[in-house]
Amino acid sequence: MQSQDLKLNLGCGEKRYPHHINIDKAPLIQADLLWDLEKTPIPLKTDSVSEVICEHILEHITNLIPLLEEIHRICKPGAKIFVSAPYYKYEAAYRDPTHVRFFTEHSFDYFQDDVKFSHYSEARFKVINVELKNHFFSSVKNLHKKIIRFVPFKKILNHFMWNMFSEINYELEVIK
Repeated sequence: MQSQDLKLNLGCGEKRYPHHINIDKAPLIQADLLWDLEKTPIPLKTDSVSEVICEHILEHITNLIPLLEEIHRICKPGAKIFVSAPYYKYEAAYRDPTHVRFFTEHSFDYFQDDVKFSHYSEARFKVINVELKNHFFSSVKNLHKKIIRFVPFKKILNHFMWNMFSEINYELEVIK
């Protein structure tokens, strides 16, 4: 299963990506690799991965720092990591009883040098991009959420209001 240039989709669920090793712990998913991401080490070689996708999985991980350190270990220098998670100000981030953590614009700052509390981990990631999105469902029941799409100055209003954004996306680069 290992090659010189691996791409991973961690916690793939039913969203499988071609040309990626799709990893999940649920046997019903038919993942390429059955693995509980709470357990380390991940059975992959050091410096073998060039890309990691983590779509709506990290908010479910209790042992986040060990998992990020393991991702750092298996990734090549310069590897890209794409993370999507519920934004901490979105009510669904709190509604789901399986969520154990929340993500803000600064959640990955702790994995950069010269940042307070960067001593929590030796794994280093450069934050390339952070993007807030609103992916609200389009039904009459959620009409107020559709209206938010057209509100100007959302980023400014977001500091004073909740539920302006539903998702936060990060692009990270592995630093070694």
